[in-house]
Amino acid sequence: MTASPRRGFTLFLTGLSGAGKSTLSERLAQVIQADYQRPATILDGDIVREMLSSGLTFSRADRELNIRRIGYVAGEVTKHGGICICAAIAPFRTARSEVRARISQIGAFYEVYIATPLAVCESRDPKGLYKKARRGEIKGFTGIDDPFEIPEHAEISIDTSKIAIDDAVKKILALPARDGLL
Repeated sequence: MTASPRRGFTLFLTGLSGAGKSTLSERLAQVIQADYQRPATILDGDIVREMLSSGLTFSRADRELNIRRIGYVAGEVTKHGGICICAAIAPFRTARSEVRARISQIGAFYEVYIATPLAVCESRDPKGLYKKARRGEIKGFTGIDDPFEIPEHAEISIDTSKIAIDDAVKKILALPARDGLL
């Protein structure tokens, strides 16, 4: 008798720049590998933009296209029984909803809103982007002069300024564990 294939899932982390998405995604992947002996694919927004979407601008249409591309790749990982962790600002609800709809047809989808306050994100500012945006050197910067539409249907919200990373990882992984996916 052959084992039934594992159902794949996507953890879609969305939030402002500096909220902690990349840090959380790396730790999630480590825990999934160590505790569940399953690999996880990370699609980090900055890396995807560089490698798959370098020709795109930061217009709304191009940002949405970038998120749809991330969603497509996440869907392929999920469809084949894998675990995909997306860490992208993904500021617009419509693009996130499209990704949810696509992936939900083939596996599980969990939207994780990294709800770290703007002031905390600005204080972290690892790339100095908020400072440049505040000085007017960067136009259309999410959270400063471009909107971030707060998720309306996120499965969980995490404020990384109020919770330790390992506690956040436990809360996030409780979602697929509850559904028998881990």
